[in-house]
Amino acid sequence: MASTLNRRSFLGRTAALSAMGLVLASRAFGGMPGHEFSSVIEAERRSVISAMAGSGISAASVCLVQGDEPRWVEGFGQTTAGAGHTVDVGTLFSIQSTSKNFAAIAVLLAVQDGLLELDTPITRYLPEFAVNSRFEPAPQERITLRLLLANRAGFTHEAPVGNNYEADSPSFEAHVRSIATTWLRFPVGERYRYSNLGFDLAGYVLERVTGMPYAQWLRERLFAPLGMKDSTATPAEYLKRADRALGSQDGYAVVPAVTPLVVSGGVWTSARDMATYIAFQLAGGRHEARQLLAPALWDEMHGFGLGGDYGLGVMRTERRYGTTPVRLLHHRGGGFGFGCVFTYCPEARFGFAAMFNRATSAGYGFGDALIEQLLESRFGPRAPRLPASALGTIRLSPGRARTYAGSWIGRNARVDILDSVDGRLRMRRKGAGTETSLGFVDVDEMFTVDTHGEVVAYRHHAATAGQPAHLECASGEESLDQNDGPDLPPGPDRAHWIHWLGRYHINQWGKSSMTVDVEHRSGWLYIDGIRLVVEAEQGLFFTSDGEAVDFRGAIPTWRNMLLRRDAK
Repeated sequence: MASTLNRRSFLGRTAALSAMGLVLASRAFGGMPGHEFSSVIEAERRSVISAMAGSGISAASVCLVQGDEPRWVEGFGQTTAGAGHTVDVGTLFSIQSTSKNFAAIAVLLAVQDGLLELDTPITRYLPEFAVNSRFEPAPQERITLRLLLANRAGFTHEAPVGNNYEADSPSFEAHVRSIATTWLRFPVGERYRYSNLGFDLAGYVLERVTGMPYAQWLRERLFAPLGMKDSTATPAEYLKRADRALGSQDGYAVVPAVTPLVVSGGVWTSARDMATYIAFQLAGGRHEARQLLAPALWDEMHGFGLGGDYGLGVMRTERRYGTTPVRLLHHRGGGFGFGCVFTYCPEARFGFAAMFNRATSAGYGFGDALIEQLLESRFGPRAPRLPASALGTIRLSPGRARTYAGSWIGRNARVDILDSVDGRLRMRRKGAGTETSLGFVDVDEMFTVDTHGEVVAYRHHAATAGQPAHLECASGEESLDQNDGPDLPPGPDRAHWIHWLGRYHINQWGKSSMTVDVEHRSGWLYIDGIRLVVEAEQGLFFTSDGEAVDFRGAIPTWRNMLLRRDAK
């Protein structure tokens, strides 16, 4: 939304479009009387409009499905700030990483056809593929499609060619070829860490085995059978659509329209198509009279058999309402100027999705209040599944408590664990300004309590050669690697490191988006505050969270992103 469009004019424009594609029945919803259901929807509509006006989102669309029936489908705003087409239920949006849910279905359909196996090493399908690892000589021989789709193969997130930072989009094949030059962060199968690369590699396996482009397989085996006529992963198709939303991001006049991440982030779709897809998922892989995906394979996708909260292309959140345990299945997306939220709940037989053309916190809040009200009306007030008061805690010895003290790093957070003389530990999230207590049920099992009173559990894993200790969280996105602590010994402090000290910047789409310092502390190198714990060979380092930092080339890299040294 252009800065010249004030909140009042935006609200007036959007209100005039409120009936555009709207499906809003006043009938009961999951036990909620029709008039209450209508008022809940209207409250969410007002919330969406207000959030758009205050966050620079010019285009959004939403859908709410009960069983196999769309109950609310609507578009809001204009396809681009201050201009463009009116958004309706057929307007195309990029859903970015929500595409991973579709990718898992695509691979499982090939498994159903007997073309692929989930637990066979991918070298059966890609005999030439190899990847670098400091943990084992031939990691590719242990990587399976199941591990790729569950983010457990050990891959980093970005590829050297074709990623979230390049303005140009190389061929998908060139992107996948570059994966072979990356370094695994962890041993194959050992830990969950979110990664685009695993999904793109799985999609490339699918291409090789089926003999057709991934986007064509999606269209023929999923979109066409479901009647999802708007949906596509083919750039030539979505680029010609005049009614597609344009992505927007602060600091950029234009956001690249094409992502090189064809499998992990390449789907474009509409609100009406997402409503169909939600119904398909709620029906356990069934559409109308046809079981498109076998129930056993739907169960594989949603079985979480490897542990944690990431299945095959889907995440879970466990809650309790009244006395009923409720599982929310979901996947977000964000990047290239777009955001998406997508949730389905088998117990309550409903699902919700929202798509928006600016990846802001306001957009990621779409549907939260709606989902909460619908679940509470169906099952009763939300309550913690396991109250912290039900857990018997222990007091750590001062020496044991000290082993946890220091800084820890995760995908979404940097955390300090603060020691105290009485063995009680506190966890402080950097930038948040708040602290939470750590409770211990054993010397290596601990928990915090979130704002809803839910216990968030962690398990401590001791350091191994070349890998610091880590805390694996039941919520995988909150897992942490130990960065340093009060008992960290002095580092090797090698003389040649001096050549790499200084400030660097990282470009996104040709423009500096981030600055990082390479600095020296107590005999160790740090990049952006993250310790380089291993120098495997001169100039090749691995950080405390397993990422490669490579100073051996003309332009150094960190997580496969180019580090350009700032002028002194």
